[in-house]
Amino acid sequence: MPHKTRSKYQKVESSARIYYENWRKIGSFSPALNERIYVTRFGWNHILDPRKRRSKVQKIKRLKALPLARKILETATTYQEHRRDKGIDYYAFIAEIGGSRIKVVVSAKRNKPKIFLSVIVLK
Repeated sequence: MPHKTRSKYQKVESSARIYYENWRKIGSFSPALNERIYVTRFGWNHILDPRKRRSKVQKIKRLKALPLARKILETATTYQEHRRDKGIDYYAFIAEIGGSRIKVVVSAKRNKPKIFLSVIVLK
């Protein structure tokens, strides 16, 4: 039986999943929000959600940016955007890091813990 090779996407997703699961166990502390950010399945599912119509290239960029997202959350002293939509607060952190412009989004329902929602590679 021939050995099936994994695609670049599968390799990146597998590596990112291990990273994400380890990050999920400890979460992050955000100096900007002065509180813990929980890393949950919600963020992972948001990045890979098939309904979002993201190309595999976009997903690979986001998955590879997870360590940068964590670094931004743990070092940023301010957030750049805040909006409230349907009772959910969204906080965005935007930073130039590793030669890329990265946006990290954290969300929270009123009086609930803040959770990592997404990472976007802007350029």
